[in-house]
Amino acid sequence: MRGFAILGAALLASACVPAEAPEAPDAAAQPFQTTMSEADRAACAADGGTVERRGRLGAELCVVPFADAGKSCTDTSQCEGQCIAEEAGAQPGAQSPGGLCQADDRLFGCYSTIENGKVANTICVD
Repeated sequence: MRGFAILGAALLASACVPAEAPEAPDAAAQPFQTTMSEADRAACAADGGTVERRGRLGAELCVVPFADAGKSCTDTSQCEGQCIAEEAGAQPGAQSPGGLCQADDRLFGCYSTIENGKVANTICVD
């Protein structure tokens, strides 16, 4: 009887062993592409964008400008993109004299966003 209890406990414990995790993709097998394909370039142009190199890697990206780029704002709801403080690094919660609507759909570098006339946050994007 005691043998059955031990066997039952062993079987129960073995049922709790997690399955092997799937193998992670090999990063070397699929290197990050810094150049866009001709099809992606054509799709970018069709969307009203231009291909530019941005970020620390200098990767080619489709950059689509916003119609209200550079417009004065005090809240992101007033912009197609975000309302960006003219001075990066302001303390969150600080009153802001206002900012400018984001120029395009690709923001890199350090910037502060404005919500309800106050600095909402500061972020740095590579």
